[in-house]
Amino acid sequence: MLKKENLRYLLVLICCCLMAASSVGVFTNSVGVFYTTVSADLGVGRGAFALHATLCALTMGFLCPLAAKVLKKAPSRILILGGSILSAGTTALMALASNVWTFYILGILRGIGMTMFSLMPVTTFINNWFHEKHGMAVGIALSFSGLAGAIFSPLFSSLIGTAGWRASFIWMAAIGFVLTIPAILIMHYRPEEVGLLPFGMKEKSAAAVSDKASSVPAAKIYIPALVVLSLMTVLHTSVTGIAQHFPGMSEWMGYAPAVGAAMVSAGMIGNIVSKLIIGTLSDKIGPFKASMCMITINALSLLGLLLLGGKAEWIMYTIAFFYGSVYAVGAVGIPVLTRKLFGTHNYSSAYSVITIFTSVGSASALTIIGLIYDLTGGYTAALIAGLSIDIINLMILVILAGMKRQQGDE
Repeated sequence: MLKKENLRYLLVLICCCLMAASSVGVFTNSVGVFYTTVSADLGVGRGAFALHATLCALTMGFLCPLAAKVLKKAPSRILILGGSILSAGTTALMALASNVWTFYILGILRGIGMTMFSLMPVTTFINNWFHEKHGMAVGIALSFSGLAGAIFSPLFSSLIGTAGWRASFIWMAAIGFVLTIPAILIMHYRPEEVGLLPFGMKEKSAAAVSDKASSVPAAKIYIPALVVLSLMTVLHTSVTGIAQHFPGMSEWMGYAPAVGAAMVSAGMIGNIVSKLIIGTLSDKIGPFKASMCMITINALSLLGLLLLGGKAEWIMYTIAFFYGSVYAVGAVGIPVLTRKLFGTHNYSSAYSVITIFTSVGSASALTIIGLIYDLTGGYTAALIAGLSIDIINLMILVILAGMKRQQGDE
């Protein structure tokens, strides 16, 4: 039975789950099902249309350092409300767009709004509210981005086929906004604002943490580790763009569009499972080893697409499921690695910088992969590049673990 004093922590976690579902699951992971239909209707290439998602992600990433500062000063609920209204409103306006340039403008505005309830705020809230079970809490919250993607990708794909892509954007806007309502009503930046301590923290340990934090300059960040982790981030998140092209990839391999939509859903289910696993593993064996496990699984899935893609539908779905492990590292692994390397006090400063590279990697990949298809007529080169990046990042994790050991805290 849930203890009464733990109810508030559960509500905060639920709010974080729903914000992740909205910002990542609905507004980001589900947009891939629009690429083929909208680009054809507008008479542009898939890479050209995908650029609107690139601009959205880049805007969000570059604004994250500013958002990290604003979140500390302004009421969280007001910021989430404003961001949600802007994101939903611009998404609804996409239903009226008649050219790709309108999508670019609306994509930038949507990115501004999403800054207030996307991964950086969500992981910051969890970092502030959870002292114990931090990795598990991050894993649970961010698994909802995959759950939302698994649910809404086929829903939007079906709506596009029956009601058209314009009506589908209006549904996307409405769903994305509704998911943020609980956070708008009850979210606070820190538990101390409502007279609580972070989950699992006692009075004595809270005082010790406070004393330690006050002696550490906020700007003090371990620069070499920040540079290396940023490199890993931009490389790894570029691999996540492959999933948004599953619908087009399935058609390229000779399947109906529904197979691609089902692959997106399978990848989102893998997303859910892998995030729960990496969060638990991070608490048990550490974030370095946990991230290595997920990257290895992702590398094997990309190799599977290269060697077995197009052999059978069930093979495609199975590979897509294991490919979902890519999200576990980007969404859960990198935040817990950031906390491990830089500590709780410097987390928001470090992670707001890391988020820039998260957006650069994922955003650029959406367009680059589309352009690769437009230029080569296939996705083989993109899959090979993804596999190579996974191998590089396994080596980078070894380097980061060595840096942490040099700090004297493994």
